[in-house]
Amino acid sequence: MTGARSLEVHKALADDTRYRLYRFLRRSGRPVSVRELAARLSLHPNTLRPHLRRLEEAGLVAREVRKGASVGRPQVLYAALEVEPPEGRDFRLLAEILAALLRGRRDRERAEALAREWGGYLAGRRKPRPGERVPPGRALAVLQEAMAEAGFEPRFHRRNARTVEITLRDCPFRDLLEDHRDLVCAVHRGLVEGMLGALRPPLRLEEFRPLAERGVCRLVARG
Repeated sequence: MTGARSLEVHKALADDTRYRLYRFLRRSGRPVSVRELAARLSLHPNTLRPHLRRLEEAGLVAREVRKGASVGRPQVLYAALEVEPPEGRDFRLLAEILAALLRGRRDRERAEALAREWGGYLAGRRKPRPGERVPPGRALAVLQEAMAEAGFEPRFHRRNARTVEITLRDCPFRDLLEDHRDLVCAVHRGLVEGMLGALRPPLRLEEFRPLAERGVCRLVARG
């Protein structure tokens, strides 16, 4: 990959939303519609379209137009393109090196505490203004946005007025799970607890089941 090409790719992926889009398309391994992307990433289709155009301009995704059997607007699908990794920018290697420094119990506790602060920061940025009335369900909308920004695919199911079950897919740290599972799960838990505590009104984590199923974490929060 040339220097100019490498710079173009990195500029396109520097944005969190575009990075999540590209990562999801890569992992899907198939063309995906804007509607499905919006549902999977918990974002509005109109938010995604300019990011998809930017990824297409950078040569990271390809657009495909499919005409349906019935009369109507053709469906537009997007698929990720293979990109040669730029030299000298192996962030997976950096993550492995840093994770190797955090093998002890106290190290994991410190990592979890820092992740809790980050979770509070991500959710706290979306707090209502002082005196603003919070509509019912707004807290879960804030939580969904914060989790999506962190790279998760959250799904919510209310048990009752005070308890909600949350399913998290597409762990953003799953590349490190095989060798650093305890650390990854500690960071994951810290992020979630920080987000829940920053909501108004706050929620507390009652149950946390990392990798309850393949690639899926489940948790229960209560107000």
